[in-house]
Amino acid sequence: MNDTRSEIIRLANELIRSVGYNVFSYADISKQLNIKNAAIHYYFPAKSDLGIAVIKENQSLFLEKTEQWVKLGYRQQYKKYITMHDSFIKTHWTCIVGSLAPAFDTLPENMQKELQKLVNMILDWLTDLLSKGKESKVFDFKETPRTRANMTHSALLSSLQMNKVLRNDIYKSIQEGLLII
Repeated sequence: MNDTRSEIIRLANELIRSVGYNVFSYADISKQLNIKNAAIHYYFPAKSDLGIAVIKENQSLFLEKTEQWVKLGYRQQYKKYITMHDSFIKTHWTCIVGSLAPAFDTLPENMQKELQKLVNMILDWLTDLLSKGKESKVFDFKETPRTRANMTHSALLSSLQMNKVLRNDIYKSIQEGLLII
């Protein structure tokens, strides 16, 4: 991938996670990368094109991570999932889903569809992991695996958002609670 294009996506990803999609502009990116807005428009004619590229990058990263985890046991994979956003605590970022979901109704339809694909990808993976772990008696929970996946993902997502607001350790306390299954 072109270095300039990659840097634009990387910076847009950071901006979405830190200030939100509707707040940042191409000017924010061009200023930080010391390029003209036209250079960004060359790669991403519309802001939604950039938003989709960011979501797809996150899809790829999630697939890479889960493929690396596949040889681990169910509990270890679950722990990797629960702790994969630990690096965001110091920067007070939220995950990409937590950053885009509050603005969902204001996002262009093509971005909404891509975000839905990402959320379903995550929930499908987590549901499968929880289902296999429950079947093999590694996990013990009463809900259906899909309900447990929804609860787990929602708790992590909201804990990152609350950590951003309160600047405390709510994320860590939620993680600890989720790891007991």
